[in-house]
This record gives sequence, structure tokens and C-alpha cells, in this order.
Amino acid sequence: MSFYRYAALAACLGVAACGNAQDDITMESGAAAPNTQADVSADVVRADQPSISADAIEAHIRFLSSDLMGGRDSGSDGYAIAANYVATQFRLMGIEPAGDDDGYFAMVPFQRMSSDPEAARFVVGEGADAVTYTHGQEIFVGANPVTDEADITAEMVFVGYGLSLPHHGYDDYADVDVTGRIVVVIGGAPDGIMPSDEASHQQRGSTKREYAVQHGAVGMITISGANSEQFAGFASRGVGHANVALGPDASERTYEQLQVNATVSSDVATAMFANAPMTLEDAREAMSEGQPQSFALGQTVTIAQRTQRDLYEDPNVVGVLRGSDPELADEYVVLTAHLDHIGTFEEDAHVTSGCRSASAEDRICNGAVDNASGVSIMLETARTFIEQGAPRRSILFVALAAEEKGLLGSEYFAEHPTVPQADMVANVNLDMPVIVYEFSDVIAFGAERSELGPIASRATEALNVSISADPIPEQNLFVRSDHYNFVRQGIPSIFLMTGFSSPDPRWDQGEGFMGFLNTHYHRVSDQIDLELLYDQAAKFAGINFVIAREIANADARPQWNEGDFFGEYFGADR
Repeated sequence: MSFYRYAALAACLGVAACGNAQDDITMESGAAAPNTQADVSADVVRADQPSISADAIEAHIRFLSSDLMGGRDSGSDGYAIAANYVATQFRLMGIEPAGDDDGYFAMVPFQRMSSDPEAARFVVGEGADAVTYTHGQEIFVGANPVTDEADITAEMVFVGYGLSLPHHGYDDYADVDVTGRIVVVIGGAPDGIMPSDEASHQQRGSTKREYAVQHGAVGMITISGANSEQFAGFASRGVGHANVALGPDASERTYEQLQVNATVSSDVATAMFANAPMTLEDAREAMSEGQPQSFALGQTVTIAQRTQRDLYEDPNVVGVLRGSDPELADEYVVLTAHLDHIGTFEEDAHVTSGCRSASAEDRICNGAVDNASGVSIMLETARTFIEQGAPRRSILFVALAAEEKGLLGSEYFAEHPTVPQADMVANVNLDMPVIVYEFSDVIAFGAERSELGPIASRATEALNVSISADPIPEQNLFVRSDHYNFVRQGIPSIFLMTGFSSPDPRWDQGEGFMGFLNTHYHRVSDQIDLELLYDQAAKFAGINFVIAREIANADARPQWNEGDFFGEYFGADR
């Protein structure tokens, strides 16, 4: 039989919940779901709170994080087995297929791409003054997901952080012409002029590439904070290493114009500033004092790249529970959780996808918490909706591919959904609930940005859990999970994580969350023999269920809060 049929059979046989997990869900009768956001209260929510089976969540996690999956890496047999498992569970519980061609799979085009070291060149200056730098040592020429080959010589223009923020009275491009030139940027964003969430968005490479393209640049150089010796340590590991991106037809279109991209050490950057009006050090100091610095560097650079690529596909797994209200059933609340993880640690450490702390005995990063837990909670949330009855709007359940490669599965789905994009009213994302401690608060990323905030507050209050502000804003978590790609399409979104508070002093004040992050995150120890607290997973599932239910039953779709940056920047046309 074919591999996919074998995988589906293995998925069904591999877990006790496959045949009878619906029997594990018991529902408490209570008040009918409210019809308006204004009428709902925490007391009403509490009265209608479902009981979600911790045992069923455990069964899913055990299967999805088993060694059979091999770490569920993108493009692997293990990921295919996991995808078939989720599809099988959807079918068993009565969630309809909502992928391509009336199936559960919505295929995503991917590529493994690398910069050909034989073709990569980086030369500063021309003629007798030209200096050639070594790819994988002082500089690194990036692969291009769209353009196979390019060789460009152009003037360099330093544009500071590479940002154009007129709404903050800040523009690195205001006094320079970069048309047909290669821009040089440093990482980060200016301090103190915008909220941390917006800063997280603005300092992303994709955002800076968009600004560069808008102003006519043909290439980009990013200055690393590392000197040449430090830079060579990690740049050499990237030579010949393939990165995963969306396929050429689906990748970021900025690369059509920015055909060459490179990262350089701070020592190379200093040499690039030899003919500039000021040194790199002086420019950095002025920028740190709030003074934008942009100017031509007085030198050309030649950058050549040739990209090697291997194309493949992986599925997002998509199911739908049709809404009960004829007026609202064509609108969708989207519940997401990424299904992939980072695979298996190879002998040659520099070609791994991030798995750490491997031993000769165990090289599999199983990803029990990250994110078998989120997928398992989503599955039992779907089952709870089936048991309780369809809400007014439809619920779309999506197990996403390649989150670990850069939120790629969600990027593709948010741009090419299997339902009309304009009909997706909200996204509730489940990523890595840290269920190794008893939590008494959650962090609700995005809650303050839209009408989803009060909904989240009512849901948490109903379960005697509080909502806390982001305790680690420096981690930029708002832009590091799949909900962000729905935000970029103007869709109000929320992403809950277990918080820093716990009634158990061993785990309070962040000890539980940070203990996992510092000890088990992206390591082989994130596996089933951790002391996972499945009752906490069920509690977390209840919160997310109640949030999704209220969105689905409300008369009106949730709106962005007036004046919110993300709502105005991305959601103005919705």
C-alpha cells in the first residue's frame, strides 16, 4: 500500500483515543451561548463551561511526539504520518474536510535552498582598490527564493535601520536616493518611538526588505554585530546548508527586485565606510541618541549569487465544523496549531534544524510541548464543539506546516486560504502551552489590539485564571508564532501562552515557564517522559474553547481597536 495509506492506518492504530475518545468528553448543561458580545458575562461563560478530557489530550500527545514521527520535521515521513493522524482524527469525530479537492490536505509548496559557494562573490570597490571577501568567512551571500542567479554591481547607501515610519516622524530614506542602489542596514529599530510589538514587526528582515523595494533598491546588505572572527564561526556553518522557504511562486516578492542579499561582519562593514561622511561607530552612536543617519558610502559593491533549490510539498491539515446560523455560517473562526517540529539531530551538527543537547542514544527532538500539545488541544477543542453543537459561525481547524522554518505554513494559508479570506473573522492560535506546571495566569498576545481582548478576559475569569502583560517582551513573541501571519492579512488574532504565575512556589514567578524554555525548548528532552500535567492542558483547552465559542456566536465579527497600529496598517481594507 502507499505510504500515505500506511501512515493513516498507523495513526489510527497508534492511540487508544482513535476509536472511543468521544466517550471521554462529558458536557455540563448550562446557559445557552449568548448572541451578542455585549450580553455575555463571565458568569454565563462559567455556567456553560465544558469538561475536556485530559486523557484524550495525553493520548494525542503520546502519539504525535513518539519516536515514530522522528521529530516531525518539514518534508519528512514523520511529518506525513502526523498529518495523516490529524486528518484521521478529524474524520473520526465528524469534522468535515476543508482542504484541497474535498480532502483534509491543503498542500503548501516548499523549497530547500542554499547559496552555491562556487558562485557567491562579494567585492567592495573597483579596479585596483577592489577587495574581495570570502563567502562563509567575513561575509555570507544569501540564497534567493525567487531568482536563480544574479550578479549586480551598484553603489552602496547606508540607510540606518532601513525603516520608513512617517506615522512616528521617522524615515531612514528621507534624504537619500537608493534607486538602483544596494542599501546597507543595521539590525533592530530606534528606541523609544513605538510600542514593543510594533518594533518587533518593524525590525523583521521582511519588513525592511519591503521598505527597500518601495524606495527602489536592488539589493540589501545587513551589518552583523559580530566581528570577523565571531562571524566566521556561524557563517561557515551555513555554507552548503539548505534553508526551507516557500516555493519560488509563493515566496516573498521583494526578492524579485532585491536579487542579492548579504550579511557582513562588523569589520567588513567598517571597511565599507572608508569613504563615508562618518565611521560606522560614529553612525551607531548617533543613532543610539535618536539621530537618524543615512548617506552614500562612496563605494560600489559587487554581489553575485546562484541559488540551488530542491522543491517539495507538505500539507496544512484543514477541517471545518459548519456553523448553524444561515446568516453567519459562511464566516469562519480559524483555530490554528503548528504540527511540525525540528526533526532529528544529525552527526554533522551544523546541518541540524536546531535540535540541541543530543546524545548518541537519543537524537530525536520529539516536540511534546512544542507543539504536539497545541495540536492535541486543538483536536479536543474540535471534539468539544462537536459534542456541544455547532456555533453560529463555522469553525476552521488548521494544523499548520513548517512553523519552525519561519511560520511558512501559516504564511501560505493566510494568503491562500481554502475559504474566502475576507470571511475569516478571527484567528485563535495554539503554540507551545507549557504544561509542565500548574498555571494561574496566561499571556494573551494581541488581546489589547482588538475586541478579542474582552472575550479573552471573560474566558479566563470563568476558569479563575488571570491575564498578564507580556513578561518577556524582548523575546518578540508577538511576531514569532503563526497568528502573526493572520494579523498581516488584517485578521484580528489572539495567541495565548501559559503565564508566569503559579499557586505552587516551585513554578511561580516564571520558574515554570522559563525553566522549560531554558532547559527543554528545542532539545531532545522535550518528550513524553517530561512530567506533563494533562489536567493543565485540559484547563488551557477550556480557555481557548470558550474564546472561540464566543467569537463564533457573537452577532458581529470582532473589530480592531481604534488607533491600533496593526489594525490600521494591515486591516484598513477589511
